[in-house]
Amino acid sequence: MFDMNITEHISANGLSREKICQEAGISRAFLSLIERNERSPGPQTVGRLAKALGVSVRDLRPDLAGLFGDAA
Repeated sequence: MFDMNITEHISANGLSREKICQEAGISRAFLSLIERNERSPGPQTVGRLAKALGVSVRDLRPDLAGLFGDAA
């Protein structure tokens, strides 16, 4: 599991969790599991979460950055 520090990104973003879930196409329950580091989202979900949060994939999961043209 990767700690994506997603709660910090949500706080910094200013959007509601419901709005982020809607934009990322995930349930509120799944977001909660991700925040508690009980589930690890797949690459496509990480990409959608990054977009919803207005951050790069590298900010959430550096190991996936190359899959999204987000390499350093």
